[in-house]
Amino acid sequence: MRLRVSLRKKIEELAARSRRSIAEVAQELLEEALRMRECPGIYFADEPSGRTAKIGGTGLAVWEVLRDFAEDEHPDRLRSAFPQLSQAQLTAALMYYRRYPEEIRRQIEANAALTAEAVERQYPGLVRFVAVE
Repeated sequence: MRLRVSLRKKIEELAARSRRSIAEVAQELLEEALRMRECPGIYFADEPSGRTAKIGGTGLAVWEVLRDFAEDEHPDRLRSAFPQLSQAQLTAALMYYRRYPEEIRRQIEANAALTAEAVERQYPGLVRFVAVE
């Protein structure tokens, strides 16, 4: 694929910063661009767990909003749980979920696995949870 010199330089800079190949970075950018075009209102951001689909204007990840919805897919409950979100924002999240359900389910499961015990095991001595009576 031929790219403008300025575009190639920007991709090279991103690749160098993330210590990845130019091809890997270009593929990620193209995939995210296609997903954003398919699901208007969705953007991608870096999170500690990696790149995450987010709902425009909120800072919320799609999986965060759809965490409980994915269990029974009841839109009225979604609307009542997030009254601050516009209908367009909810539609964007639902559209993304319907196109990429496995991705959202994996993120929900990964978050559910972060129990206090799992964090203590992973970071012994760094984090300690205590029961509050």
